[in-house]
Amino acid sequence: MTIPSVASAGQRRDPTRIGQARPSHLVTVTGVGAIADLPSMSVIVRGLDAWNPEHQDSIEEPRLLDAVRRVLGPQVRALRHAPWDPSERDDAFTRVGVPVTPFPRWVRCPRCHRLGQLDPPGQFELVHRFGRRPDLAKFVHEHCQKQGQTRTANKRACVPARFLVVCEDGHLDDFPYVEYVHASRGGPCDGPQLSMSDAASTLGPQVTVRCVCGASRNIQEAAGRSGGDKLPFCRGRHPHLQRFSPCGKRLRLIVLGASNLWFGVTASALHLPQGQTAEDLIAANWQILGAQPSADVAQAIIDGMDALRALRAVAIHDVWACIEKIHGAGGPVAAPLAGDLREAEWQLLSRPTTERQDADFRAAPTVSPAGYDGLLDQVVLVTRLREVRALLGFTRLAAPERGDLEPVRRVSLTRGEPDWVPAVEQRGEGIFLQLREAAVARWAAAVAEHERLAALRGAYQQWAADRDQTANPGFPIARFLLIHTLSHMLIRQVALECGYSSASLRERIYIGSPDAPTAGVLLSTAASDSEGTLGGLVALGHRRYLERLLGQAFDDAQRCSSDPLCAEHVPIYPSATLHAAACHACLFASETSCEAGNRWLDRAVLADLTHDGLAFAP
Repeated sequence: MTIPSVASAGQRRDPTRIGQARPSHLVTVTGVGAIADLPSMSVIVRGLDAWNPEHQDSIEEPRLLDAVRRVLGPQVRALRHAPWDPSERDDAFTRVGVPVTPFPRWVRCPRCHRLGQLDPPGQFELVHRFGRRPDLAKFVHEHCQKQGQTRTANKRACVPARFLVVCEDGHLDDFPYVEYVHASRGGPCDGPQLSMSDAASTLGPQVTVRCVCGASRNIQEAAGRSGGDKLPFCRGRHPHLQRFSPCGKRLRLIVLGASNLWFGVTASALHLPQGQTAEDLIAANWQILGAQPSADVAQAIIDGMDALRALRAVAIHDVWACIEKIHGAGGPVAAPLAGDLREAEWQLLSRPTTERQDADFRAAPTVSPAGYDGLLDQVVLVTRLREVRALLGFTRLAAPERGDLEPVRRVSLTRGEPDWVPAVEQRGEGIFLQLREAAVARWAAAVAEHERLAALRGAYQQWAADRDQTANPGFPIARFLLIHTLSHMLIRQVALECGYSSASLRERIYIGSPDAPTAGVLLSTAASDSEGTLGGLVALGHRRYLERLLGQAFDDAQRCSSDPLCAEHVPIYPSATLHAAACHACLFASETSCEAGNRWLDRAVLADLTHDGLAFAP
């Protein structure tokens, strides 16, 4: 991460690197518009307009790029890695990196408690002269009386003022300290000088801001649902784009570091091998091969084109038979629409074949565990996989619905239309569990009107109304509850034995569409900075291990340390909580693991908590 250099004529340029983040974090948790907490300061990641594409390699994943174009427009040309220059990886003076800006712009001196802005310079100065230690960059109070004549480099680092304001449209701004403190006096005094003091309390933020003119006010007055009435209207600020836009909506107080300050809108796709079979190769080169009049001419074309060399090992009569077959079907079958990226993945995972494998995808079925024939159709060990994730935008305050790439309040990554988006590719391994469709469909139909599902359906409608959205009437609540809950229970069990932390495990759920329902989950782990993983997860997919893990998962679903509160929890109007019997003690997973934000979970679909036939019986 880099900030603009600070230098004047005749002085050495200050280092610009002030911290670092993993490439995957720039898409998942600290992407554009997110606030990154560094050891001595906090910064916001700038928009793509400020990024330097010179050291950014492109990621090839046509299916995902097509999906991004359908959302952001056809002008998007590429998916790109984070900027990186291996020749300057140890140089603290390099300008290669992700551009950031210190935010919030208000800081507090830990010695004299002075509260002030970084602008204009002179009061708080950036100190960064520590060679290859960018983590030691800090802002110091230049004229702090309590630190006296201490050298600037040795002064204590100022801390970011921890209060911000945000509106429902995703605008983010510094807390209006000056206006807030002087509200009772009709306006700010001449030359306001503020200080901030804390008091221990369990009743809310007991933080008082005072001015030298005598005005003071507690931040707690701005907290809560009614606190917005005591704040000015939103100025429409997007600090990551460094611009203001008309807004005028009510502001809400939010604390720096709050989990609802940034939610990435991401699209992801697994790499699928292409061109492995003769039919794939012919379809990929159909414009040439489909126009040939005879097998002899097709053979000459194959012998003369390097792009078709893989077909030279196939007998020409087989090649010509395939060409005639495609002609009879009216041409090659079109690839699945980008709006349903997982359909093609399901087709390959549920029908693994050695003909559709390459260095980034290898899968083979294994024997299913005994005693779970009513639940599992098959188990597939994915020894090699590659996932690419792209960042399309973000929201604040409320996470987007699962799979929603166009939420109502999505904030843009650029000032105009982007011509590229940041992405990350990760290689790893996984276990694919295909549930028995007939059993899942029969169970879902039987419990469709159950009171717990009806309560979740009502909460879903309330959740959507709170966000000015319309609930998806075709969303298969029962089906998703079953698959998602099973996934979380297995993540907890697998994390205890596979050697990876639970935060390193990810789920990828397949529910299909109303016309073509599916039921499956891919549990995977991946790394963005290596060529793969260690095989510990795949090993647990073998029959003798998976049978034990499933048994433990169903046993653990029976109880929770928060019972009976957890087991009896059902959302009641006007609650918009999209889970029932689930909590941090039993089902919730880290945000990097769950693709639904810990929503749509209920232990009662796996364990007989209700004693009325709701639980699925494997």
